[in-house]
Amino acid sequence: MSDRSPFGPPQITDEDILWASNLLKLPAVAFHGEDGADPRQEVLKSMESIDVQACPGSGKTTLLVAKLAILAKKWQCRTRGMCVVSHTNAARIQIETRLRTASVGRRLLAYPHYIGTIHAFVNDFLAVPWLRSQGYPIKMIDTEACLERRWNALPFPIRRGLENSGHDRFVLSIRSSDFSVGTLRWGKGRVLGIDTPTYRGIKDVCRRSTAEGYFCYDEMFVWAHDMIEKVPSVVHVIRDRFPLLFIDEAQDNSEAQSAILHRVFQSGSGQVIRQRLGDSNQAIFDSIRTTEATTDRFPDNAIKRDLPNSHRFGQNIADLANPFGLISYPCGLRGHGPEKPLASGPPEGRHTLFLFNDDSAIKVLEAYGGLLLETFSDQELGEGRFTAVGQIHRVENTDKFPHHVGHYWPEYDPELTRPDPRPRTYVQYVFAGTARAESTEETHALVEKTAEGILRLAGMMDGKKNVSHCRYYHRRVLELLDKCADLRGRYQDLMASVAVMREALSNETWCGHWRGVVREIAEAIAGSAQTSQEIDEFLSWRDELKFSASPSTTPKSRDNCGFRGMAISVPN
Repeated sequence: MSDRSPFGPPQITDEDILWASNLLKLPAVAFHGEDGADPRQEVLKSMESIDVQACPGSGKTTLLVAKLAILAKKWQCRTRGMCVVSHTNAARIQIETRLRTASVGRRLLAYPHYIGTIHAFVNDFLAVPWLRSQGYPIKMIDTEACLERRWNALPFPIRRGLENSGHDRFVLSIRSSDFSVGTLRWGKGRVLGIDTPTYRGIKDVCRRSTAEGYFCYDEMFVWAHDMIEKVPSVVHVIRDRFPLLFIDEAQDNSEAQSAILHRVFQSGSGQVIRQRLGDSNQAIFDSIRTTEATTDRFPDNAIKRDLPNSHRFGQNIADLANPFGLISYPCGLRGHGPEKPLASGPPEGRHTLFLFNDDSAIKVLEAYGGLLLETFSDQELGEGRFTAVGQIHRVENTDKFPHHVGHYWPEYDPELTRPDPRPRTYVQYVFAGTARAESTEETHALVEKTAEGILRLAGMMDGKKNVSHCRYYHRRVLELLDKCADLRGRYQDLMASVAVMREALSNETWCGHWRGVVREIAEAIAGSAQTSQEIDEFLSWRDELKFSASPSTTPKSRDNCGFRGMAISVPN
């Protein structure tokens, strides 16, 4: 098959589904069902554009991984691939981890295929190449760091005027390629004129920040649209490269994300085959500043397929939950969950509500842990995974209590909550990598985080080198140190210490030895020896070792695990 001929997707058969079940170590009837009526069969075989409305526990991710593995085995194109985008890094990591278990699945982790988050896709194929072609460096893509930098750079009168009008640093996010920030209210019933010195001052700060290489995450969509406007042929190039698109967790896509994906893959003629998977009844947006999708809503009823069978809970919970769904299932939610009795005898634990006041908020997790101990046997506790979910992770300017996870758990560190954390100091990079390595039992994450921190530091010293934006950080550091044998050896000593020997960093070892080593390595990569307040803060220890508000003198946990002897996971 010629790579430039019309795309014909591989067809999936019953034999392929049985092969995928064996590959994933699932029962032969996993996608067939005891009665042969599992709705996942139709979704697996479908090779047209569809929207899959999947209930909790329906096996959506397993289905997607199975389908990708089958298609990878049958894929014939050498320069065309599948594009798999997810809303979060957590979903991306889950897909990649399961695909790595088989050689056929690992094919999808390399060219011509692509697996990544929506932000990563937009950055890799549109925004970053476009910005670099315009002469802008990519020093940091981080909303909080970027906005804080812009806010501090504002002249005091402008900052005070914004505060008096009820604005904070979030108003400094670029909305268009001319560096404007949209309409700003200014007092009662007024709008700040775009030709006023104040508005021009705001645009100037945003322009300078961009020239220095600092960007917010969602601003990359602005530059992606700018590229499409000025080089419209890029859409045809991307569609030719990726004739088959999968979007996971589609219910959480914001308007900005849905609009850019629709423009790249669906708008006009030459649409690709697109299959979106998600559950509108589980839609959660990260911030009140996030706008729900309107351009390309999920699901499209004209192409919707339902997965109403949950293997996570029984029918009684399904009956309770079904009336509350925003999107209903034609035959209702079905509970096919496990029937295995609990240690206490009944097939399910009792429903529980905890009542507490401000003073007892910090006892909620302890009470939750006690409930788990009462409900499950030692074997169930050892084999199970128990989660406390918190939506707001960072301290915000509010009088509400409790408002964020830290109000329930003072030792909680929000910097380490993301599947792909963006810490504020180098030592936190090491701690974040250590936490990931402990949870996955793989050293890879620790090595990559340790290397990523060095590249970020080098970018602070010379952002023009664009060294921090790459896919494999450890490999990149080794390449950049290829002609510096001494520093390459010291870098490998650092890796041996933190990743192989797992020697914990302390204030003494960091300040007395490794901080200087890390600085020298970064200076060699950047090609210059610079110092600044930003660099000093990044290399500091002062924020890394804190004590809790309780009388205990136990240092703050560095991996958000360990509560009175129990592991408590609070995902982002």
